[in-house]
Amino acid sequence: MTLVFVLSTALGLSAKCDWSTLKLQQWNERNYYKWYVSGQVLDDTCVDYMFMVYDFQTKKTDTIQDIRGIAEVQFNVKGKYKMYLKVWNRCLKCDTVLYRPIEIVQFPGAGLGWSVYPNSCKQYKFEMNFIKGMTVKDTCMEYYLMFYKGPWMDTMSQKEWDGLTDYQIGMEYDFPDDDFLGYGNTRLFNFAFKDTGRVLVIAQWWNKCLKQDTFMFRRLDVCKSATSAVSKISRNNLVVSPNPAKDKVLICNVSNVKTPLSFYTIYNNQGVTVKSAPIKSCLEVNVVDLPNGIYVIKIGNSTQRFVVQH
Repeated sequence: MTLVFVLSTALGLSAKCDWSTLKLQQWNERNYYKWYVSGQVLDDTCVDYMFMVYDFQTKKTDTIQDIRGIAEVQFNVKGKYKMYLKVWNRCLKCDTVLYRPIEIVQFPGAGLGWSVYPNSCKQYKFEMNFIKGMTVKDTCMEYYLMFYKGPWMDTMSQKEWDGLTDYQIGMEYDFPDDDFLGYGNTRLFNFAFKDTGRVLVIAQWWNKCLKQDTFMFRRLDVCKSATSAVSKISRNNLVVSPNPAKDKVLICNVSNVKTPLSFYTIYNNQGVTVKSAPIKSCLEVNVVDLPNGIYVIKIGNSTQRFVVQH
């Protein structure tokens, strides 16, 4: 959708300059934005302009390069921003500014879960949560998953890899085409990785009615044994019932120290991740697709073993 914005003057409007023909058009899809400046006043050889984006999180302003009056930005970090277009006349010594506030939001209930097929540790089933509390119907929502695997991922220590934040990924990773593995555009999506190792997953929710989106990054270790991660059993802060389980288990995090949203991970007896998803306090998990055997569930530093017996 293209929007035309009314001229806003931040630095004062000089009577010597006529900026009335100046227009700023915006188009965006999910977190990808494009701006276009036009107007008869730009035909004046004395007139120049510059695109800038102010980041409210870092309190820094970056200059955005344009091509023939078109500037493009992909925002990879949630938060508030403001796009500025500064226009000035060198000969008449006057200027003006057009601006547009931008907010990359986090939809309530957004979360990404996945499970691994029993016969192949490379075959994943992803599930993007429905968005809750929206005033529009689900037909407004579109879902996207993208997968990247870059050589830099394998050079990091496990501590560095586990500690990466969304902000670090969004600001420091360029998402090159050579690292792109594939994508999906459905809420439920199956994907088979060709290789083992570390993979970066980007999940994006796009509300085409509200023209808003949210996104999150997740890190996978495809086919990596996680035995060392679950071998140290901490104080029992988890309750899993029934145990043994036939088709479903109820997982409850009963720790006195709770975060607003955590993630549970289930490992099989080879230490391979078979399921993972967000959890607040209690969550019912379907295990009918898991083979009989012993599994370990992990939330934070707490772990608990349980048995699947169909």
